[in-house]
This record gives sequence, structure tokens and C-alpha cells, in this order.
Amino acid sequence: MDLLRVISVVAVVLGHAWPFMPGEEYLQIWRMPLFFFLAGFFFSTTRDLAAEFHVRWRTLGIPYLTWLVLLCGLVIIHHYTPRPFEDTWWTVIGALYGGGLTDMPFLAFWFISVLFTAALLLRLVVRLPWWAQVLCAVGGLALAKVPESGMSFTPLAIGLAPACMAYMLAGYWTRRLIAHPRLTAAAQSVWAGVLGVALVVLGIGSVAAGVRTMNMKWSGFGDFLLSPAVAVTICIGLTLIFSTWAQWGLSRLPRAGVAVSELVRTGTLVVFFHPYVLFVIWDVIDVPLLRVAVALAVCWPLGLLVNRTVLSPYLTGLPREPKPPRSAPRTAAAPG
Repeated sequence: MDLLRVISVVAVVLGHAWPFMPGEEYLQIWRMPLFFFLAGFFFSTTRDLAAEFHVRWRTLGIPYLTWLVLLCGLVIIHHYTPRPFEDTWWTVIGALYGGGLTDMPFLAFWFISVLFTAALLLRLVVRLPWWAQVLCAVGGLALAKVPESGMSFTPLAIGLAPACMAYMLAGYWTRRLIAHPRLTAAAQSVWAGVLGVALVVLGIGSVAAGVRTMNMKWSGFGDFLLSPAVAVTICIGLTLIFSTWAQWGLSRLPRAGVAVSELVRTGTLVVFFHPYVLFVIWDVIDVPLLRVAVALAVCWPLGLLVNRTVLSPYLTGLPREPKPPRSAPRTAAAPG
């Protein structure tokens, strides 16, 4: 599943590096839903609300504030260079307010603040009966239909949290179902991967047949309930593929598996920093996929480096990685 988490971050970068790309609807239908779906899939079942707040503050809140300060500083510095942002002071004000007012280089801030709020909301919702959980998810998606993208323009876009929580809830229940004793063997079989491919094809085919795609930042959740259902179908399919076929492949390549796990730990830094990298290279590199490659080539090594420093808790939300133990020096054998 680590590889799918890396791909979800790459999809975020791709969407920003190639706006209005051909076939964009086939990416948008699952790009952001997958991010929330996986957050729900890996959602802890042991925390209470206070513990959830503490964890989310450490992993999301502190990096959010750190990057807000750093990027606001960069935006102001650019104001006094030949390459300023489009409207320096409005960009800073929009970043402080969050949500639909965020612009380059704060493109990804909205879903970090929404994820923070949605996680706390999910912690409350999972205590309810299953039918009440469904009602909360449907109600959240209904709230997102407020005209004029109203929920996007709430402070920090917290009005989108109930709708995004619906995807987290789907991921949460997917994990519980495939972990059920009666389903575990089937979920780990080769046929689970086959089912995953079928679900992805079904979801993509639904978009081709006319189901509207989504732009969640602007409260665009497509056709009510139908588009979210298609998105969840694709997310479940990807989960089945990557928890079986991809996982088996990585298990045969231990070094690749370790590398992927390391890249997962850079995800928060990539999400926050890649828009600035794209801004810097935008006029220099015209090929969108090359922009993606350069942004990742900058952010991934930087993230790996930061994770080994005292800055890690502030920039990635993770504790500093311990230094590898030094091998004990060899001692000469005692003379016989």
C-alpha cells in the first residue's frame, strides 16, 4: 500500500503541473478522493478525540503553520524581484484565510486543513451506528452542494470537511471489511487484484459514459452521490490492486520496498513545497510531465534529507529518523 500512497502524492503534483490536461476528468475523479480514502483506510481504531487532535496537530497542524510562514516569506521576497507572484498581498491574505482563496504557491493547503478537520469529525462519526454514519456521509456531500462553491470559501475550507469525511469513512470501512476473518483470504488472493482492475475499469468507464468528474477544492463533487460512488469504486479498485499484485512485486524487491517506504515519509513536504517549485520552473519548462519530474526530483531528495534533521517535525510532521547504528569496531584477537 505504500506505493499507492506515493502515487496519490504524485497525482496531486501532476494535477497542479498540468492543468486542463487531455483526459483530465479521468484523473480528477479519483485524484483527491484517493488522498482522503487512504487517510481513512489507515485511520487508527484506538484513539479518542483528544488523542486524534494531538496526532493531527503534530502531523498536520505544525507543518501547516511552518510552511505557511516559510511560503509567505518567499512570496514577499519575490515581490521585490523581477519574478513576483501575481498579487503578492492578496496571495498572502488568501493563504491566511485558506480554502478557496488560496493560490500559487499555497495550492495544496486547503486539503491539509480539511483533512485535519475531517479526521476529527470521523473520530466522532465512527462511534455512531453504521446507518448514522451513512447519513452523516450523505449529509456532508449534500452540504457541499451549497451554491456558488460556498463551502470552499469558509475559513480553511472547513465547510468541505463533512463531504471529504465521506471518502475517509469509505476507506475506513474498506479496511475493516477486507480485514474481516471471512474475507481476509479472498482479499489477499490474486483474484482480489482482478476485481480491483474491474472496479477501476468500471469507474473510468462511468466517467466516459457521462458521470461528471470533480474539483473538490471548489466544492465540485460532480453528480450528487453518483460521482462520489464512482470515485470510491476506483479507490477500492486501486486498493485491491496495490495491496495484492503491487505488494507481491515489492516483496520480491526488498530495496525497492525500502525506497518506497522512505518516499512515503516525504509526502507532507512534497504536498506543501511542490507548488513553489512549479512556480519557479513554470516559464522555463514547457513540458508538463517534465515539470512533474523536476518537482519530484527536488522535493523527494529534500524530504529525505529533512527527515534526518531536527527540522523533520516542523516540515514533515514526523519525528527525526534515528541515525543508523554504527558497526562495532573489530578488535584484534587475543594472543593464544
